[in-house]
Amino acid sequence: MNKHGGYYGENKEKVLDFSVNINPLGVTERVKEKLIESINIINRYPEIDGESAKKVLADRLSIEHSEVIIGNGATELIYLFARAFSPKKVVIIQPTFNEYFRAFRLTGSRICNYELTYSNDFKLEVNDLLDYLKDINPNVLVICNPNNPTGYFIRQKELLPVVNYIREIGSYLLLDESFIDFTDEKSYVNLIKEFPIFILRSMTKFYSVPGLRLGYGVANSEIIKKLNEHKEPWTINSFALSIVSTILDDEAFYRESKKWLQDEKNYLYKELKEIRDIDFFNSQTNFILCKVKKGNAYEVREKLMQYNIYIRVCDDFIGLDNTYFRIAIKSHKDNIKLINAIKKVL
Repeated sequence: MNKHGGYYGENKEKVLDFSVNINPLGVTERVKEKLIESINIINRYPEIDGESAKKVLADRLSIEHSEVIIGNGATELIYLFARAFSPKKVVIIQPTFNEYFRAFRLTGSRICNYELTYSNDFKLEVNDLLDYLKDINPNVLVICNPNNPTGYFIRQKELLPVVNYIREIGSYLLLDESFIDFTDEKSYVNLIKEFPIFILRSMTKFYSVPGLRLGYGVANSEIIKKLNEHKEPWTINSFALSIVSTILDDEAFYRESKKWLQDEKNYLYKELKEIRDIDFFNSQTNFILCKVKKGNAYEVREKLMQYNIYIRVCDDFIGLDNTYFRIAIKSHKDNIKLINAIKKVL
């Protein structure tokens, strides 16, 4: 199993966990009410492939329901895609979410890691990537956008030469947009009919329901058909399916979440700039990648635990080492505690 964020040690209730990237506004009362109501259908099987939720998502995205697939979290769909296509060669843009590597390794794929660099703030240079792809000619290219853990987003216009090349060589682009709801950026969903793209989305992070495991993917109907041929039945439970419309229709929660994120990101940027012993990278999403200039992030985490604060050390990401750590953006009160603690330990 790969390492991920999440504190599971002693005094779990007292620890402020900055290692998981979940919207701190939490589950709304409307969602709670819907979940309570759904207890009445727990004695029945859920829809075998989540057809009603697929139609809701398709209408929201202005695509066909045959172009949507529902998963037990986006991670299930990463492994499903790897299993269904079993590519010979895969290029993964690193550093990034480490489940891509594991999923394709399990299918026996040759994995080529294209590593972004600290000197370039982990930004993607399209021309350099194109040269690399022409040398490798992969069957699948994997890009997380916005990327975890760097928070970097690459826009359609910039990446289009890569997308065109992937189509030209008969390959696929696996594009993970799990954190795009936290941004004001345009999705690549409008490209799925024209290009061989499989787009992943997570509903658990922005809507703060990670325990329900709810994600989906969109692609042209041929890609979705192939995925369904390899997908197990009943992977999405009745509770998760019941809240799709409820969470998507809550415009007030969406607006409140976007305002919270912008305000708190501005606060954290301002405070982090004043800490000499930390570098940080501008993020398009709800977490910030940091680098300590002296010592390592494990030492920082140990010292922060004296203040009941837990951070995500990032040495398990390919291309990063133990000087990097990631912090989630939380409530203003919690962010103040984090900054005050970091200033004390550094």
